[in-house]
Amino acid sequence: MQQIHTSVSIEGMARGTAFFPDRSPECRGGTLSWDEAFAAEKERLGRLAENAADEMKAIFTAHLEMLEDPMLQETVQAHLQEGLGLPQAIDAAADQLAALFHEIDDEYLRARADDIRDVCRGLRRQVEGATPNPFAGMPKDAVIVSEELFPSDTAEMDFSRVRAFVLRRGSRTSHVCIIARSKGIPVLLGIDIDAICAGDPLLIDGAAGELTVWPTPEEEAAFLSRMEQSASETALQLTGPDGNPVRIEGNAGSLEDIPPVLQAGAEGIGLLRTEFIFMESDHLPSDEEQLAIYREAARLCNGKTLTIRTLDIGGDKSLPYLALPVEDNPFLGLRALRYCLRHEEVFKPQLRAILRAGADGAVRIMFPMVTSPEELREAKALLIRCRDELRAEGLPCADTVPAGIMIETPAAVLMAPELAQEAAFFSIGTNDLTQYIMAADRGNPAVAYLNDPMAEAVLRAIGMTVQAAHAAGIPVCICGEMASHPAARLRLAALGVDSISLSSPKTIGQLTHS
Repeated sequence: MQQIHTSVSIEGMARGTAFFPDRSPECRGGTLSWDEAFAAEKERLGRLAENAADEMKAIFTAHLEMLEDPMLQETVQAHLQEGLGLPQAIDAAADQLAALFHEIDDEYLRARADDIRDVCRGLRRQVEGATPNPFAGMPKDAVIVSEELFPSDTAEMDFSRVRAFVLRRGSRTSHVCIIARSKGIPVLLGIDIDAICAGDPLLIDGAAGELTVWPTPEEEAAFLSRMEQSASETALQLTGPDGNPVRIEGNAGSLEDIPPVLQAGAEGIGLLRTEFIFMESDHLPSDEEQLAIYREAARLCNGKTLTIRTLDIGGDKSLPYLALPVEDNPFLGLRALRYCLRHEEVFKPQLRAILRAGADGAVRIMFPMVTSPEELREAKALLIRCRDELRAEGLPCADTVPAGIMIETPAAVLMAPELAQEAAFFSIGTNDLTQYIMAADRGNPAVAYLNDPMAEAVLRAIGMTVQAAHAAGIPVCICGEMASHPAARLRLAALGVDSISLSSPKTIGQLTHS
């Protein structure tokens, strides 16, 4: 028996047999030119987009757009002119373009580097004539063990046979992990897979971040007992100290994320990230461009609450068309609301678009990285100015949009009583709050043991925030990863949070249909 631990995982428990999909690729022989490989990969992605299920269709459509982006072709050609062979030029282009995303602080956007690498990997396979069928012969209780997985890998998977993913590399917010979460498949990341052999029996505890190789009969019996208990806890309806049920909402990082969580039973969207609008554009999006997206989001919500978080960028989260400052410590730098308040040319178009969308749906606005009442008052004053400008221009807009804040810093927790007098609601971002309270970078494995949202200091901070909010008569939501763990959900309900916002349609379905 061997136990391996990691701090990066997706909830869930599973038992199965280790299966390595990338150990014996087949090959059709021969190589292709750039034009031939490009055409073949374009045809493949188009076919995948056409035939994929709804949750995958948008991913492959986006990959097709990445493939056709002139920047990719120009970058490959530049490396060819440097004297690299075609496969090496594609790899170099993948590294160069993925690096644009790797340094971004937002984990969701940083994971988009995987999409670029997936597209380039498909191109390289076409060039080299590889046509692997990596999942042929997969057993019915397979635990997929691999260096990493990409969205295109999932197109060839029979998910009825997949029990878990165990990967050396990856991100919790990669498309593969999002897919796994939606299907209730636990994932362990950052695992030394050299310690595992094909056919090894494995136990996976995603909540604990624990992998057991060749468990003893006693360990397997204890694991199955915990697995049964975890399933019972997941099915429990969450109720607060007052006996009222905890509201279940959904997180969304794009328009495509909204329908699955609402169809699963979410009572609204507790967090719509807006960074995707800016990252997918080569210029600062105008009022009208943003309005079209926010209106569509409101339409998809069909009367349910839509909470739009304003642009969370700055510091090490860059946009190619904005001159952002270079900072020694971007985690504590000019980011999110701090940046937007200094750059009204960036902030006002978004506020105007949200106000206009508010005329068509139950829209709320949420400001990230607030640390003082003065910041919130300044943001609200600008929101009122934008409303008055829209009225003067004769453009329909909401008279008022409820304005809430993210509680992500110790300062916000300590100032919660004062902030609650200014805010319409609180939303606790447990990912950032945990790393700031524990002074432990969530991306640093050396201090991963400290980055625990169930640490007593973090729980006390949440309790203080809930108490201050309820004293002022405003609700509190949890929108961080903490809410994805069954034990944490029960503790959050006991602390009195009014709602939790989740990314997993499957978990939302379990909680709303229990």
